[in-house]
Order: sequence, then structure tokens, then C-alpha cells
Amino acid sequence: AAAPKGGVRVFDHTAEDPSVFVDGRGNFHMLLNALPYLCVPKGRQGGHAWSRDGRTWSEPRVGAFGASVQLAGGEVMECERRERPQMVLDPESGAPLALVSALVGCPRRMVGRVYRGGVDSFTLVQRMGKEEVQN
Repeated sequence: AAAPKGGVRVFDHTAEDPSVFVDGRGNFHMLLNALPYLCVPKGRQGGHAWSRDGRTWSEPRVGAFGASVQLAGGEVMECERRERPQMVLDPESGAPLALVSALVGCPRRMVGRVYRGGVDSFTLVQRMGKEEVQN
């Protein structure tokens, strides 16, 4: 496929919603919504590509994030899609602090049943790394 008009093609994988950040060592990272097959439910759609110079990119690896989210209480919420990924970085070290993304098609509890809505979405901020235990 050709690059969009006026754009530069950086890899051969179909994707959308790219977000680029630079880590503490100066490497570029791109998180994106990989599209292996249109906008249908998918468990492993998160893509990650990297670059040393911001111009030449690796092909994205699919599976950087999925549509299942573990909540603070340990419960796992299974959604249909996760989109528009962005990384929040520590301003001093450049280390990833949180992944911000949109979740679509998550179960919604209603009286006596669980409804899975495909048009509802919300923004999730998910902390990265291990939780520190306070004594």
C-alpha cells in the first residue's frame, strides 16, 4: 500500500493511532493500534515499533497490549478493542509510568445481566511496572 498523500511510509503493517515517545536512552518507540483485520474484537491488537533515529522503524510487533485489563482489585475485564495508545513518561528518567488508551465494548453490568456494548468507550490510565508495597 502507498503512503498517504504527502506522508512517508515507515513500515508495511496496517495500523492507526500512532503515538511516538523517546525513552531515557534516546530510543524512539511507537505504540499503535495494529489492524490485522479491521475494527472487530481482537485480543492482541497493540503494536510496538522502535527506531534509533525516528526515521527508520522496525516492523511493529503485535501483542504489546491487548483488550483484557486487570483492575486494581485483581478482577480482569475483557473488552472488545483497545485503541489510541499513549505512554506517560517519568519526566526525570524517561521511564514509562502509565499507558493511556481507549477501551471499547467492555461489559457493563445492568440489573440481572451483563451487557456488552460495542459503541461505548472510555479512557483508561494503566500504571506500568510493579506496584510498590508500603510497610
